[in-house]
Amino acid sequence: MDNGRSVCRANEVENGNYKVVSIDGSRGFIKKLAGLGIYPGVDLEVLASSKGRGPVRLSVMGGQFGLGRGMASKIYVKSAGQDMNKKIRFTLRDYKEGQKGVIVEVKGEGKFKKRILEMGLLRGSELFVEKYAPLRDPIEIIIKGYHLSLRKREAEFIIMSKPE
Repeated sequence: MDNGRSVCRANEVENGNYKVVSIDGSRGFIKKLAGLGIYPGVDLEVLASSKGRGPVRLSVMGGQFGLGRGMASKIYVKSAGQDMNKKIRFTLRDYKEGQKGVIVEVKGEGKFKKRILEMGLLRGSELFVEKYAPLRDPIEIIIKGYHLSLRKREAEFIIMSKPE
């Protein structure tokens, strides 16, 4: 990638910071990537991309994993610039059991966002991660004195302060 304005496939880029522009594939494939935290607009870091061979190693929202070159070729990215290293963003999904923090922003649209807000997940509210279910989904939190369970995919839309 030359100047950060061009869009490339994730399997063709150098190591560095990128923003996902779009994903090419079936609905199931897109859903699978979303489960990993990869969807249009998300920031990701390419940790290892030996062009032409082996998996592409990625870091997304604090998690690291490898994707096969075929899967990575369906993810279109553009350079995120140099300020991405300064921007540290946590989601509720990144929190571990026993950590607490403050809600910075609630993402999402329509009925989903309305439902989340009606449950009391408002900007400035403090919450505590009580526990995860045995298979790590859902997550149980305590907010405003009551217990609430959320799916991990829902927790991705809740932007949080640095965990305590």
